[in-house]
Amino acid sequence: MGKENDIQWHLGFCAAMELELREYADRLEFHREYPLSRKPLLIDLLVVEKTGDFEIANDIGRIFQKHNIMEYKSENDTLNEDTYFKVMAYAYLYKSSEKYVGDIDINSITITLVRERKPEKLLRWFKENSYKVYEKTSGIYYIEKDGFIKTQVVVTAEVGEKEHIFLKTLKRGLKRSTVDDFLDKAFEMHEPFEKDCINSLLGIMVSSNQELFDSIKNGGTGIMNDVLREFFKEEIKANEEQAMNRGWKKGMEKGMEKGIEKGIEKGREEGRIETLYTDCNMSVSDIAKKVSKSEDYVKEIIKKISAACL
Repeated sequence: MGKENDIQWHLGFCAAMELELREYADRLEFHREYPLSRKPLLIDLLVVEKTGDFEIANDIGRIFQKHNIMEYKSENDTLNEDTYFKVMAYAYLYKSSEKYVGDIDINSITITLVRERKPEKLLRWFKENSYKVYEKTSGIYYIEKDGFIKTQVVVTAEVGEKEHIFLKTLKRGLKRSTVDDFLDKAFEMHEPFEKDCINSLLGIMVSSNQELFDSIKNGGTGIMNDVLREFFKEEIKANEEQAMNRGWKKGMEKGMEKGIEKGIEKGREEGRIETLYTDCNMSVSDIAKKVSKSEDYVKEIIKKISAACL
């Protein structure tokens, strides 16, 4: 299990938000770790609307104006009033950083605070200090007060999985059903930026849920789909090469009894089928297509492999 500091949660969050708002990709600019000064003072994600002639239907993007500052906290990070004022400071620094006075209207800036767990103390602090707090939609809380920048708090544990599957993956202890929903959605995406974001998210998911993905790869919870095969392609390739080597060895051994040429070819073939079935977790039909053999033939080899393991 990777240490908390080794997992790039913030990069995963940026990828998730770009996928959340992918429908508006041609109208939004995404700036990851946007620098506010020459010193390392970075906004987690700055989302800028290129034009003002459209509305965002996504629940999280509905509050957006021209300039939108997003702060992400991983599941064990603190989100309190100090965090809020820090991001408020970012917003004012961002406004003052433009070349000409008035380039950025303060009313065109929004703040979004995102965490998996609900920040109960922060929401209570808002209420105790005369902010209006209300749940706009499930898991999305609007924070309003005259003279202050429009703010929302997004609790990813509470938002709908169907609507916000990408943000729902940013946690430890993922359920297989959530991974399946993510993969189903990812399978439909073909744009280069979408694939880059999917790979970023998968990296976080695998690092923070190693046991689950080891189980998936080893066949404990079903068949991998094409998205996972692509992500693990180097590992699968290495397994196939090992299988070819094992097949060659088996072929040599069988060749001593049945004829060198026939034995080598047979061993290669059986070794490849074995690794596709046991290491790569492919279905019988997929293996049959891969090795250009009938499903009955593949089943017979798998039966032989299983018997040898008893």
